[in-house]
Amino acid sequence: MNPDLWKGKTIVVTGGSSGIGEAILGILSKIDCKLINLSRTPPSLFKKKDSILANLIHIPTDIGSEKEIDKAVKKISKEYRGIDVLFANAGVTTHSRFDGTRIETFRKTFDINFFGPIYLIQRLLPQIKLNTGTVIATSTVSGLYGIPGRSAYSSSKSALHSALEAARIELSEEGISFIIFCPPYTKTKLRTSGLDGDGNVLNEGYYPSKKIKTPEEVAGKMINAVEDPESRLVIMDSSGFFLKWLRNLAPAFLERTLFKKLYKDFH
Repeated sequence: MNPDLWKGKTIVVTGGSSGIGEAILGILSKIDCKLINLSRTPPSLFKKKDSILANLIHIPTDIGSEKEIDKAVKKISKEYRGIDVLFANAGVTTHSRFDGTRIETFRKTFDINFFGPIYLIQRLLPQIKLNTGTVIATSTVSGLYGIPGRSAYSSSKSALHSALEAARIELSEEGISFIIFCPPYTKTKLRTSGLDGDGNVLNEGYYPSKKIKTPEEVAGKMINAVEDPESRLVIMDSSGFFLKWLRNLAPAFLERTLFKKLYKDFH
């Protein structure tokens, strides 16, 4: 990380109340920049007495609500001129079989993972254009292929990928950067606050993996990705590369592997 690149910048983060979003705020709060957090509840950083939070403001926002996004954008536009980086980080996971997922659950998942971020990006785009800024979206390796037991989650993230890839090409002449960041399993509240097929709270524990990342590790990599002008689709570990390449090179082998590895997740 190069702190000098972030000094004086105006940065918007969604979902900063916990997990990766909060870790991003924690790292950047030590730098002389303007931080704007959009989430339903305030970041727990506010509870830490030793935190330097003079440069951080919180705007209560449900990313799945266009009305709340409109209010947040109105406040941002009134108090700030230009946005340098938007971390579109807020999201929800949904775990259930395709044939056991209500259409309302698909819609709710898309509201939070696709329509909300896209609407926010569109509404803030004039501010981002002013500073020739960057949009970086927190996605998942599950967005690289339809993962069994994750049809709603995978499809919502895949849709986000396609929209931002198109936006990157269309707005390239204006210098706007769009980065899709796919972290591996990370120790966050995503699984405990996710949805089941009926739209109820999932309340699952962490995935049993020795390779689980901390929010701070992921946040650091995301910040580095913003600093790299060549960043587009950023993957942190082998699981992402596995999905990315095998879907084209050996799709049948990939399907057999996912069936075997995730069998318990959809039975």
